[in-house]
Amino acid sequence: MARARSGSCVKSKIQMVIFGEQFTGKSTLALQFAYMKNEDGSPFKVLYLDAENGSIDDYLPELEKNGINLQNIYIVYTQSLAETEQYIRKARDKEDFYVLDDDGNETDEIVKDADGKSFRPDAIVVDGTTVLNMTTKEGLIDFSKKRAAVKATKAGLVGDERFVKVEGSGMELKDYQTVNFKGQNLILDLTGSGLHYVVTARETDEKQTKEINGTKETVVTGRKIPDGFKGMEHNAKTVIRLYRDSDDYETVKAFVEKDRTKAHKAGEIIDDPQLTDWQVVIDKTAKNKDYTINNDIHSAIETEKKIYEQENAVTLDTDVKPDISKDKTIKIKHNINSILKKLSPPEKTKAKNKLKENNLPISFSKENDVEVLNKVYEAVKSFDK
Repeated sequence: MARARSGSCVKSKIQMVIFGEQFTGKSTLALQFAYMKNEDGSPFKVLYLDAENGSIDDYLPELEKNGINLQNIYIVYTQSLAETEQYIRKARDKEDFYVLDDDGNETDEIVKDADGKSFRPDAIVVDGTTVLNMTTKEGLIDFSKKRAAVKATKAGLVGDERFVKVEGSGMELKDYQTVNFKGQNLILDLTGSGLHYVVTARETDEKQTKEINGTKETVVTGRKIPDGFKGMEHNAKTVIRLYRDSDDYETVKAFVEKDRTKAHKAGEIIDDPQLTDWQVVIDKTAKNKDYTINNDIHSAIETEKKIYEQENAVTLDTDVKPDISKDKTIKIKHNINSILKKLSPPEKTKAKNKLKENNLPISFSKENDVEVLNKVYEAVKSFDK
């Protein structure tokens, strides 16, 4: 179902994608959430989902040396996208986290923060979407082989033919669409958690397919993009690329691809970037209302399906009256739309209100009654200047 709110100002969240090649400090920068404060001055509690196998372990002593209580950081090592999403949902729903044993099973011990309270994260880091993307694809390739085995059995293939059919199978177009959907859903889940978040990714070359001398070829554009899930950066507020110059290799630099929070400008180059630069985002919106847009993508798909079915049911079940001229209704609808297109938003609202007052439809795209359409036209014609 749709959700709505008034146009009042709301608290802003840090929603960031950090990408770059190895040894540019992606993990270190993301970990700086630990230095940040909530609007009440309390230190951030950070849920760190590590798909890079110990990417921050060597940096923790420095945090402790700088006064950070490490009990406010809970690190989970996982290379599973499904497990990552489970932890995001637990954080969103304010559930207890339980200490894991050596086999990764939950014990009865609840994870506590530095104050001895049940751990409730203020921020989430997903470090290593490149790895999550890879494991997701590997899982789908394995499923594809099972799918090919079923087809081979039905086709009666044996020996080398069966081996080639199964082992030579790969991801199909619908599998790639599934991967992209999962990646988009990950970012929407993070946004819907109501918490601050950073996701990291390695970088890759942007490629485009072009026709060269009559042949389609894949060419490199020269632009670097995140090597994670396709398009995952679109729903993030801030996207930065970390890199090192060959003439100044010691200094990590950040190129700001975009920043809706306006802590930095798009196109800006930052020497030695600090995540704490975005503390201003929290401070300046602290007095605003808290509003979270939940990730309802699955329910939205179901809603679309229902509406589509209803619309087609109406089309199929409605008998067309033989005395209605299709050309005439099209012409009247065209005249109505021509007037409405010229109106400003407030004028359109007034026109719709007038239609409601006269018990006329404000949505008439499926209306085929000439008499009703003529009444609609006469009602909106008074607004034509």
